[in-house]
Amino acid sequence: MLDILYTLTIFPLVQIIELCFFFVYRVAGRNPGAALFGVSLAVSVLTLPLYFRAEKWQEAEREIQKRMAAKIKRIKAVFSGDEQYMILSTYYRQNHYHPVYALRSSFSLLIQAPFFIAAYSYLSHLDVLQGTAFLFIPDLGAPDGLISIGGFGVNFLPIAMTLINCLSGTLYARGFPVKEKAQLYLMAVVFLVLLYPSPSGLVLYWTLNNLFSLAKNILVKTKFAKQAVFGILFTAAACLDIYVLFFHRGDPPNRLLACALFSLVFFIPLLAKLPALAAGALGARALIRDRISRHWCFLASSLILLVLTGLVIPGSLIASSVEEFSFIEAYASPFPFIFHVLLQASGFFIVWVPGLYFLFSGRIQKLLCLLTAVLSLGACVNVFLVSENFGFLTNTLIFSEPKSLSAGNPGAYAVNLAVLALVTAAAVYLILRGKRTALFSLQAIALLSLLGFGILNLAKIHGEFTALRDRRVEDAPEITGESPYRLSRQGKNVMLFMLDAAVSGYVPYIFEEKPELERSFKDFTWFPNCVSFANHTLAGAPPFYGGYEYTPEAINLRGSVPLAEKHKEAYLLLPRLFLDAGYTVTVTDPPFDNYTMSNLSVFSEYPEIRAENVSGKYTSLWLNDHPDIMGMNIGNLLKANLIRFSFFKTVPLFLRYFVYNDGNWMGTENLRGSRSSKNGLTYAIINDYALLDLLPRLTSVGGGGDTYTAVYGHLPHDTALFQLPDYVPSSTVNNREDGPGVNNKFANDGRYHVNMASFLLMGKFIEFLKAEGIYENTRIILAADHGRGAGGYEKDIPLPDGSTLQSYNPLLMFKDFGPEDGGPGKMAVDDSFMTNADTVFFALKDIIADPVNPFTNKKLEAGKAEGVKITTIGALSSYRHSKYRYQIRKGQWMGVHSNIFDPANWKPLEE
Repeated sequence: MLDILYTLTIFPLVQIIELCFFFVYRVAGRNPGAALFGVSLAVSVLTLPLYFRAEKWQEAEREIQKRMAAKIKRIKAVFSGDEQYMILSTYYRQNHYHPVYALRSSFSLLIQAPFFIAAYSYLSHLDVLQGTAFLFIPDLGAPDGLISIGGFGVNFLPIAMTLINCLSGTLYARGFPVKEKAQLYLMAVVFLVLLYPSPSGLVLYWTLNNLFSLAKNILVKTKFAKQAVFGILFTAAACLDIYVLFFHRGDPPNRLLACALFSLVFFIPLLAKLPALAAGALGARALIRDRISRHWCFLASSLILLVLTGLVIPGSLIASSVEEFSFIEAYASPFPFIFHVLLQASGFFIVWVPGLYFLFSGRIQKLLCLLTAVLSLGACVNVFLVSENFGFLTNTLIFSEPKSLSAGNPGAYAVNLAVLALVTAAAVYLILRGKRTALFSLQAIALLSLLGFGILNLAKIHGEFTALRDRRVEDAPEITGESPYRLSRQGKNVMLFMLDAAVSGYVPYIFEEKPELERSFKDFTWFPNCVSFANHTLAGAPPFYGGYEYTPEAINLRGSVPLAEKHKEAYLLLPRLFLDAGYTVTVTDPPFDNYTMSNLSVFSEYPEIRAENVSGKYTSLWLNDHPDIMGMNIGNLLKANLIRFSFFKTVPLFLRYFVYNDGNWMGTENLRGSRSSKNGLTYAIINDYALLDLLPRLTSVGGGGDTYTAVYGHLPHDTALFQLPDYVPSSTVNNREDGPGVNNKFANDGRYHVNMASFLLMGKFIEFLKAEGIYENTRIILAADHGRGAGGYEKDIPLPDGSTLQSYNPLLMFKDFGPEDGGPGKMAVDDSFMTNADTVFFALKDIIADPVNPFTNKKLEAGKAEGVKITTIGALSSYRHSKYRYQIRKGQWMGVHSNIFDPANWKPLEE
């Protein structure tokens, strides 16, 4: 029951707080302290109308109490008992008053309660605050303990918060009755007790709330309170617009959206007066002038939004693939997910929106009536008439082919906005012209149709789930349909594995700790003296896939070809060459544009290339096999994000890019509830681990023909602690540094763990190839697009740019065709000077003689005889660069040759 009450009342506020935090967090360069400031300011601004409304109620209550006080005092002095009660009741009726109205004097305190609970719920356990310092606060995720008295730590922020609260209350309650003053000071003490042991991030948020409240109380004592507040907001919005447009280095679409949101402040006076102006111009015919008609219009619009977001959209998604949403951990049936999202939608459209509507006066009701009518009809248009192909959607709510704003169809955006403009104009016309019959008929048809559609989806889900339950067996589910990876039994197989950010320096330690890996890798050659051309994917992946013509220096020299086109060429080079050589080509999850999206449109001109995004597609299969991974279940993810998927479907096409946010669904990089514990385990890491672990089951072996397969593995990129000694994901990691078979040096090194896990899983796949009898005819390249700063590697050296060698020392390993070494041999080590652009030559070796780049018609050559030129630019998306070149400033180059482990071979380059 408490969960239902929380979902209806607190959940919508948590979503608003999280959205504000996410927005400011991104605008402020992922600064959690600045995000807390932004959330506090946003909540304070959003609650200003409630505050002004509460002030009116409280002022009215004070006036009534003041007017009746003398008479009530005389009645109480003269009469007693039942007689006093009856006379007071009569007196209250004569003055149209009821004692319960006295609660209005506490309204400003009451409205703080749900916002406090929502903030506490969201900020108390927010991972991004853990261990983060801000200003003088050492850790936003723990009590501050800034003052030490006699060896005992005293939390400073709760005390400062209370003092500010008391000062604000003193200013606000000047001239008020003692009873109201006592309430304010009592609440200050209550918040002190509640928040004293809380994380400093939460206390900082509430302290900032009190500061804004203090400023607000000062302003309301002025003659033109509302005008002063608007003036401050106007100035702040203008400054933010200037900062975001001209100084912020974010992606242009995100910056424009931020400016648009800030600029809404400029239109507050117009929005407030619009309904009255329109209704006045059209006279008594305006529907919003009639109170009953206005209420019916508003309630019908709210119900349409409720049914659409809470029933139709999630029901349609689940009905499209009932099996995927059934038997998910503890949830056998999909219906709990639909009930949960319906409950969440009810919190928005049955509790809060109507609650605010009936709280305010007729002028605000007119505005809300107009807005909800337009939003409900516009949402229906966006859901049923607007579509774009984002590929398949996994049951972890990840699209296989997400589109960026720039990669979308501008024509579709324009058509969508034009249709919405027409719908808006029609709705406003019907309301302001008083076309009650037409409007109510349209709303009734929409509502009944949505209900019917929702019931049909529920019936379909019930029928398919019943059939599925009846035929379900307890065996682990298998891969259905064609396998993503298909290898040949008689022909040649070339497999290129890009293990993103795999650290070459860990290799000797991995094989020292797990000597059994020698059996799997004894036919490989490891190239430790390997360098990448950047320390991130945007500039590091193109040479990995395309060779030396796509190094940062070479890309900038081809100034007449767009940067995105050169990236596209790099990703297509090997697939094109192998395709022309008669090979069957498969590419999965290409890390296009700094791995922010796997853009399959790169391969759209070549239907013969089997390009597919499989990351996350089979995670539910893996989780079904590993029910011990608690706290990472898809059920929790669906309950958190299905409502956001509903909002995604209802917004205009151009906004869907922002709502999806690379699968984070407007969350702080999916930190909300995504980590099962302090081990750093996230849904993304589970997706990455599952893909490599399932490789044998995702691979089928056929007859003849040659194959080229490019597999992208993201597992080494992030950090997480796995359970030793097998380095497997676990909800609760309990590792002992002195455990058997454990390398003490890296027992609690999350980057080492993901690298070790990657090698163990690749070893498992190599043994699968041997068991299938295709090891001898399979060439394997294991390499990374860049390295990653990692501790513990003895050969690590400082570089001219201030970083360390490991950031530019990617993994490079190679196994050629040929029979397995029958002895107990070990992996070979080759200290030749290499770069990760040499992967192209390993892949094509003895297959294509003198290969030529199909896009430039130049012979592929290794341009490293005199050393190589490396860029030190940060990991920026292509939006941050010019159309044709990387924006590399003077001094953002380094040169290296021969032996990368010799500091003398490195030097800074001006350009």
